[in-house]
Amino acid sequence: MLTLTSSQAQNSFGRVIDKAQREAVSVTRHGQVVSLIMSPEVLEEYVEARLALEAKNRGMLSAEQSKSILDEFR
Repeated sequence: MLTLTSSQAQNSFGRVIDKAQREAVSVTRHGQVVSLIMSPEVLEEYVEARLALEAKNRGMLSAEQSKSILDEFR
């Protein structure tokens, strides 16, 4: 994950948008993460992975099984 200060993000916003198409970009202010920038596709992948992990942790399905089922709904 690329991490930039808020000033760096402002000065290279085009680069931030390009990078966010592939992965989340974190933005910091005074050393604290204040924002995450990501494309809708990256967000969807994150949410699906999180749901699959939660299902696995609850003993419902393995992460692979959950992903397979989610893929079928697409």
